[in-house]
Amino acid sequence: MNGQTMPTNVRYSERLTYAAMAIIFINQMVNWDRTSRHFAEAPLAFTFLQIAFLCIQIFWVWLVVRRRTNWARWMTLAAQFAMMFVIGFSFGFIAIKGNPEGTTLELAFLILSTLFYLLAACLLFTRDATPWFMSERA
Repeated sequence: MNGQTMPTNVRYSERLTYAAMAIIFINQMVNWDRTSRHFAEAPLAFTFLQIAFLCIQIFWVWLVVRRRTNWARWMTLAAQFAMMFVIGFSFGFIAIKGNPEGTTLELAFLILSTLFYLLAACLLFTRDATPWFMSERA
């Protein structure tokens, strides 16, 4: 780009995003019975979707952190708040239904990864990170 060094908060954001992706992977390994059941239902589709989801996430991190795309930074923040809404809605649905399908450990992993993603998104909007996303024309 223009030789500017990456701000610390942007670097931490990238690391937290990759850590959240690792937590999701660990969740799938810990809850292998559910993962293997989904795999048994449609092995090709499950594998394809897992690989595609991972590639899209890595591409998105590259787009935000390395490519310094401002609109992707805003979309990241909006997606995190949407994810928090979905988790909150799921909690309400489980409370009404009274029969959760997932384990408590799976829920803990989901909350932890969402917190990591949200913190990573918020770090992109700190004072030292914002100039990183400004246009080079400015």
